[in-house]
Amino acid sequence: MKIALVNTFMPFLRGGAEILVDDLKEQLQKWGHQVTLFRLPFPSDYEVGLMELVLGSKLLDFTSYDKVIAFKFPAYCVIHRAKTLWMFHQFRQVYELYGTQDGLQDCDEARALQKIISELDVADIGSARRVYVNADEVANRLYKYNRLKSEVLTPPLLNHTSYYLEGYGDYIYYPSRVTALKRQHLAIEAMRYVKSDVKLVIAGRCTEPEYEHQLQELIKQHGLENKVKYENRWVEDEEKLEMIAGSLAMLYIPYLEDSCGFVTIEGFYSSKAVLTCYDSGGTKEFIEEGISGYFAQPTPQALAEKMDLLYRDREKTIEMGQNARREIERRNITWDETVRRLLS
Repeated sequence: MKIALVNTFMPFLRGGAEILVDDLKEQLQKWGHQVTLFRLPFPSDYEVGLMELVLGSKLLDFTSYDKVIAFKFPAYCVIHRAKTLWMFHQFRQVYELYGTQDGLQDCDEARALQKIISELDVADIGSARRVYVNADEVANRLYKYNRLKSEVLTPPLLNHTSYYLEGYGDYIYYPSRVTALKRQHLAIEAMRYVKSDVKLVIAGRCTEPEYEHQLQELIKQHGLENKVKYENRWVEDEEKLEMIAGSLAMLYIPYLEDSCGFVTIEGFYSSKAVLTCYDSGGTKEFIEEGISGYFAQPTPQALAEKMDLLYRDREKTIEMGQNARREIERRNITWDETVRRLLS
């Protein structure tokens, strides 16, 4: 079968969505299919560049392919007789983030853009043959804002057997793309209030100079150099696996995340409890309070309290990590099942 994968990307940025699509391409090829991956560069100019990208997407004709699988907005606007969508999220800036510091600010132009994108979503998502999403969080938004139904298809890890356990150290590990929506600043601020000897290690690349400066200043301003380790760089898989394996627990505290996040799944496979926030979106679908991790209110003080609890009650932390491992194995999220459903 000739399959086209169509996605958008931010130039010079590689995150979980990009990794997942690459992994899917590899798996489809293992199944014997001919696969081409198309990436459409997503603009930073929402007023002009975004509409040009939408227009360009709607002119892309993939009728010569047997199958098209599209992902983020507006990749799913391309032409094909029977598109399958695996949506990681919509253009959140005109939906739940609208009017916030992370979305479009309310004005005549923003309202016009919101209306255009909402109508596009209803038409193009609604006309797809199958619509999958990566979590209930995304499914609920899609129905709330567009009255469109979808099926949850949880993304699997490519090499889940590579994850292992090597004890429980004194640091909580937060590997992720570094950006304001992932709230690494909240994690650093929490370290001002911890009363135990717990440490925080943040790993990932930041492409936002202002946010990078904010994080470094927080560490310096509050004298957290001995408590917080953060280097702005891409972490290779081998190093990440080793750091997860030796960590006390994992931290994943994005704002209204679209899924449970690879960080959660990686932690579970390495027998690690995961600390998250009540407003972190899809993490609620995997983590069970006091069983496989903890939830905290999104304040530095509340987060610090749970960090101390993970450190001081090590026996409980280890027990939750073991529960997490059993839970991820029970769910049996595999690539074979994922490919089967996407090609159905």
